[in-house]
Amino acid sequence: MIDYLALALTHALIVIALLRILTRDELDREDPLASDPAVTAVAPVARAKQRRIQRRRRQGRDEGRDDA
Repeated sequence: MIDYLALALTHALIVIALLRILTRDELDREDPLASDPAVTAVAPVARAKQRRIQRRRRQGRDEGRDDA
């Protein structure tokens, strides 16, 4: 009985992990290649700022303010 419980528990946790991975937004987008001149012209600070804004929107904390 305990063997079945252990197997069911571990498999259920694996399924939950896979579902969480497959529902992430990052899987729907492709980052542009680093060799593209348009990408290398963007400053890393600007990209970090964009990531912060997107993270806040996903977490529901974006209040319309723009951090510098």
